[in-house]
Amino acid sequence: MLRQRFNRTCLSPLDLAVCERVFNQVCTDERLDPLDPNAEILAEMVVAAFRNDRTNERELLEAIRSQRQKITGPGR
Repeated sequence: MLRQRFNRTCLSPLDLAVCERVFNQVCTDERLDPLDPNAEILAEMVVAAFRNDRTNERELLEAIRSQRQKITGPGR
């Protein structure tokens, strides 16, 4: 799903693969359907964080999880 939305950006195929793995992991963690409209918000968060120098997959995943916790609150 992420690839369909952002394959026309300035991300290389390798960069896009990193973003896609993080997107898929967070969707799995949160039991979020990748086709759900809320997943679009997640996809935008992942790409934005990646573009802000979170290019390491582990750091990107941690940053997204932290941002999502701030949005959804504890216990999610």
